[in-house]
This record gives sequence, C-alpha cells and structure tokens, in this order.
Amino acid sequence: MILRRKMWRDIGENKTAYIACAIVMIIGLMTYTSMQMVKDNLFIARDRFYEDYHLADGFAKVKLMPYSQVKRLEGIRGIDLAQGRLVRDVRVLNLDKNKNIYLRLISMDKPKPYPLNEIKLLEGSFPEAKGREVLLAEKFFKAHKLSIGSPIQVLIEGKKIDFKVAGAGQSPEFVYAMRDGQNILPDPGAFEVAYMPYDVMESLFKQKGMINDISFTLEPGYKFEDVEQALKMELKKYGLESLVSRKNQASNAMLSEELKQLEKTSRSVPILFLTIAAIILYIMLKRLVESQRIQIGILRAFGYRPGEILAHYLSYGLMLGLAGGILGGLLGTALSVSMTGLYQNYYSLPDLTGRFSPRYFLSGILLSVGFSLIAAYQGVRGVQKLQPADAMHPSIPVFKKKSRLEQIPGFWAAFTVQGRMAIRNMLRNKGRSFFTFIGIVFTFSIMASLLSMYSLMDIMILDQFTKVQKYDIKTTFTRPLPLNEVIRELEGKKGIKRIEPVIEVPVTLQKQYRKTDVIAQGLMRYSELYTPLDKQGNRIQIPEDGMLLSEQVAGKLKAGVGDRLQVESIWARESPVYVNVAGIIPQYLGSNVYMSNEALFELLHQGEMATSALVSIDKEQIPAFKERYNTSKYVGNLEERQQTIDLYKKLMGSSRFMIWVMAFMAIITGFAIVYNSSIITLSERKRELASLRVLGMRPGEVLEVISVEQWCIGILGMLAGIPLTFAINKGISASMSSDLFFLPAVTAPSALLLALLGTMLAISLAQLWVARKVADLDLVEVLKERE
Repeated sequence: MILRRKMWRDIGENKTAYIACAIVMIIGLMTYTSMQMVKDNLFIARDRFYEDYHLADGFAKVKLMPYSQVKRLEGIRGIDLAQGRLVRDVRVLNLDKNKNIYLRLISMDKPKPYPLNEIKLLEGSFPEAKGREVLLAEKFFKAHKLSIGSPIQVLIEGKKIDFKVAGAGQSPEFVYAMRDGQNILPDPGAFEVAYMPYDVMESLFKQKGMINDISFTLEPGYKFEDVEQALKMELKKYGLESLVSRKNQASNAMLSEELKQLEKTSRSVPILFLTIAAIILYIMLKRLVESQRIQIGILRAFGYRPGEILAHYLSYGLMLGLAGGILGGLLGTALSVSMTGLYQNYYSLPDLTGRFSPRYFLSGILLSVGFSLIAAYQGVRGVQKLQPADAMHPSIPVFKKKSRLEQIPGFWAAFTVQGRMAIRNMLRNKGRSFFTFIGIVFTFSIMASLLSMYSLMDIMILDQFTKVQKYDIKTTFTRPLPLNEVIRELEGKKGIKRIEPVIEVPVTLQKQYRKTDVIAQGLMRYSELYTPLDKQGNRIQIPEDGMLLSEQVAGKLKAGVGDRLQVESIWARESPVYVNVAGIIPQYLGSNVYMSNEALFELLHQGEMATSALVSIDKEQIPAFKERYNTSKYVGNLEERQQTIDLYKKLMGSSRFMIWVMAFMAIITGFAIVYNSSIITLSERKRELASLRVLGMRPGEVLEVISVEQWCIGILGMLAGIPLTFAINKGISASMSSDLFFLPAVTAPSALLLALLGTMLAISLAQLWVARKVADLDLVEVLKERE
C-alpha cells in the first residue's frame, strides 16, 4: 500500500513528463491497432468477395475471336474454365455536359449463374435478355444519383443509343476501377463499368458471334506460368493484345499493393513510436532511481526486499504501458472505422465495414506493456545491487577530466558560464544525450519524409500533366486511322494551335529470357505537346532511331543503353523485329517505351497511321471541339488534360490532410523527448540552478544551462536526420513503386526546411514548459536539501 501511494505521488509530481511519454505510446498503439484492423477488414472483404463471386485466375485481350472457340481453351492442360466476353468502352452523353464520362460495357454470359467474375446485385435486377437495359457499377449509379429505370444514353459506333438502368451491382474484377495506366486514381463519376446481355451487345457492335476478352481459371496445382505459353500460342492467331495473371490484373494489383503497404506500415511505424516511448521511459526511471537513492535505502532498512523494490519501480512502467495500450487501442479502434470508410471511397468491396478485433486490441496492450516493462527494467535494475548503508548517502561524485572540446584553444571561451555548464552536462551524460539525439533524429526524419510526400505527389502527378503532357485534349480513335487524314481533319479547325498524331502499339519486349508487355508510343521527334523529361527535369528529344525505355521497363529487362531488344507485336507485319535501346528515362505513371513515329512505322511496316492525336487549342474553343467530335464514330475518347489535373488535386486533398496529421504527431513526439530530457536535467541540477538564481541571475539566464544543451543536441540531431531522410525516402520509393506507377525518391528542400521548423517548434515548446518550472523554483526549499 505504501509503495502504491508512493508511485501515484511520484507520477503526480511529474505528470507532464509521464503524460508526454504516454502520448507517444498512445500514438504508436493507435497506429498499430487502426492499421491492423483496417488491413484485416480489407483482407476479409477482398477474399470473401473474390471467393464468393469467382474472380478468374487469368485475363486475356484479343482483337476478335469466335465465341465458339473459347471452350477449346479448356483443352489446354492446366486450364479449368474459360469464359469469353465482349468488352468495349463507350461515351455517356446525357449525364454531365461539362465532363467526359465513359462506361466500359461488358457482356454478360448466359445462362445464369455466371461461371467467372460474377456480379453481386446490389439494387434492381439483371438486364432482360433482349431488352435495352444495363446493370451499372454501384459507384457510378450513386455518383450520378440514378434510380432504377433512369434513362442513360451512350454513343456506340457513332449512334446515340438509349438504355434503361435495370440495376446496380459490383464485380470482383473491378474493385478498383481505372481506365488505363495514365489514370490511376478512380473517379466513379467519370469512369466505371456496366453490364448488358451478350446478345444485345454483339448486335449493337456488329460483332455477331465474336468476343474480344477472355478470362479463365486454373486447375488445382497449376500456376499461371504453366499455361502462359500454350495460351499465347493459341491466342496469337486472334490478335493477342495482352495476357495477365490475377496478380497483375489492374484492379487486383492496385488493391494488393495497398494491402502490402498497409501491412508494412502497420508493423514498422508502431515499433518506431513504441521504441521512442521506451527510450523516454528508460531515461525517466533511471533518473528517478538515482534521485530516490536515499528513499531506496530507507525502504531497504525497513525490511523491503530488493525484489519488492524492483517490482515497485517496474509498476511505473506497467501503469504507463497499460494506460498507453488501453487508450491507444480504443482510439485506434475508432480510427480504424474512419479509415475503413475512407477506403470505401476508393475500393468497391461490398462487405468492407469497420470491425472490432479483440485480437489486435489485446495484442496492442501486451505490446505496450512489454515495451514498457523492458524499458523500465533496464532503467531500474540497479536497485537490486544497492545496499542500505550505501543507499543512505548520496552517490560519490565522479571526477572527470576535461573533455577534448574544452582543450581546443578559443572554443571554450566562446561560451558563457551557463553554456559551459550545458556542454559539460551533455558530455558527461553520454547515454541520455545519445537517446535525446536519436529521438531528435527520428522526429526530424519522420517529419521531413512525410512532408516530402507533398513534393512527391506534385512531381508524380502534376509534373506529368504540366511538364510532360502539355496538350489540351487527347483524342483517341476507335481504330488506327491514316496519318494524313487525321491531320487533314483537324488542321484549320477554329482555335487549334498544334496537332501531333501519336501511334500507340502493344508490344512484347524481350532481352535474353526476360520479357515484358508494354505500350510503345510513337511520338513526333520534335514533339511540343508530349515531352519526356530526365531526372533533372530537362527535356529529352525523341531519338531518330532506337527506343527510350522507362526505368521500370529497363529494370524488368535488365537492359541498358545500346542493348538490342527483340520486339513482337500483333501490329507488326513481320515478327519478331529488333531495336536498340537509345536511352532510359524516368516515368512515374504507367510504364511505356517511346520511339519516333517514323521509326515505329518502319518497324511495323504497316504504313503511316495514328491511334490518337494530341491537340493544343484555345481554352474557349474546347467546348466547341468536344461538341463537334463527341458523337464521331471514329473518336473513342476525348481526354481533357485540365479535367484530369482537377481530379487529381481533389483526390489528393485527403491524402495531404493525413500527411499534416502525421507530421503533427511527429512534433508531439519531439516535444515529449526534449521535454523529458530537459526535466531530468532540471531535477539533476536543481540545486546549481537555484544557486545561480540566488547569485542574481534571472530565470531566462538560468534556463540557458538547459536550453544550450538541448539546442546543441537538437542541431546535431537535425543534421544527422538529413541523410536518414534521404535513405527513408529511397526505401519508400523502392517498396511502394509498382508496374502501374513509380514513386520518385524525392527529398524536397521545402520539406527539410519545414521539418527543421517543426523540430525547432517542438524543442521551443518543451523549453517554454521547462522555463515555467525554472521560474517557479522554490529557492529556499531547494537549497536546504541535504547534500
């Protein structure tokens, strides 16, 4: 009972320090619990949806293939079920005139139930077999506030076709709906999928008995690689455009990458915060035991055993661990519900809901208590060796030689008396100075790395659409068109300033045994509207011969400048052909390769043609341009660059908010570290500081004994944090980049400056708090304490 009252009294006397330590612990546990619960919510919802609605194991796109031939694929050893569909992108006309809206129409198999990629019906009913009805993706249905029976008009083959909305649903194939690799952020109001009966779709697109999309499942024991070559051989005659496994299917790849990152973050970030909290606790308890040396001696004299006294001091860590674990777990559970709601905006998983997990709540408490007890034991284990007679008097002062810094001519004279006291204290308490230094290093690095994400987003997204893609409108054609006719059609139209035809061709690149499927873009050599940049932001001219590889493609092929690559394409008259690597460039969205259009024409031997056109046009003429070509049967997509930029800015808003929240947490952590270190110094040197006050120094001058020490450690910590920030950003880039996007390892000077200011703010706030304690020192009480 006595020891328990003593514990609460000690905690109460230094409550700010314990609260600061507990806050760091709570942040760590809150991060752990929330991220682990969100990760499990996503895993459960994904696995259940994929299993219940039979997501395919592989996906292939061909130009055209007879429907009747699909079943033959099931004869390939390793393939269990094969399903063919018609898939076409169409423009929606009557929903929002200010926005380009597209739907990916997918034919539904018959009869029910659908064998693969089933649709979960969420509202209404499935379309009638012969009716002009569609089943919309639920997010599109809600984004446009549609209802069952609402009319929807789309453009098919240049004709306006009216449909009625039969229902809304969701397929596991499009959990994350994105149109292509250049548009990686989902916008349900601009692009989603819709389903209609195969009979209706083959009639509308005049492709009777044909399909252009295949999905399949594998027999137990077989992998995608086991059937890949046989499928390629079989589908080559039908114009195979792509063949990917479930792992690389765009929607699943985006979700898997997010889960992978969430899993890594949920393990590393909490450990970092808990380690910092443990360091703070270790320093606090170590100092507490040193300052209560005489009290320990009295307790031993009263008959308390060393084990009981050790358990008493361990109870400080236990209480802190329990408080941090329970509060962190509760706050983390609440945060997980909000985070799950945020993920619902991006991923269409019908069963994605916030769930409470006792497993993570309890394991978080155990983790917190474990870290706290280990830190507490390290800090107080010396009490077992203290003998009552030794403990009843203060520890014998240790005389130390002058440090090497003091021996540097002129160095020591540069400091005031308070400064010299601070430097000596810093050098003579190496352990505490080191832990404070480590804490500052991590505070600065976490803040700088988080704030670098700001610049990273700008470079990755906005630089792409302002410095590389400079066109106003990209017009993609429904089929390749003769180059001269494209230029003749667009040239001279009102407001058009420049036209650049582009050819985009799916190719398979191979170097030795390494292969990859990419899109080759044929650009004008002196293109003004699409200008790839190097890492320094300098424009790269498209070479006359050879191919420019993005860094991702070069990495996959292990290819360097001058290497000869084998190229296969369904568009090439002869295949394979060969091309040299002319350069390797950074590309943040997608992973393409670039050639001059003349070189690509020569490679394909198909004549001069264009699959799209980049247009620079006066802004006021954009509506008229869109109106003119909106219903053309040759135009499949009108991409307005400014609309894309606006979407990215809007979607990045929530991410930027989260960055600032986490940066704020880093400031709190820095405050807790510096405050605790300062409080310990204050308690150690209370008598000296009181003596300085008696000698006539003002509280501000006395505070310099503490502040100079903390600023010296702080400056060294911030300097050491700079290279660590570069290393962290490099690690983030390597771990988060994928085939769909590449995160540049950017450490912006502005992020370092803001981290510097944030860390200085944390140190200043901590010292302001300590200044109050220095001003409130009871000089009489302190000076009458016995030596």
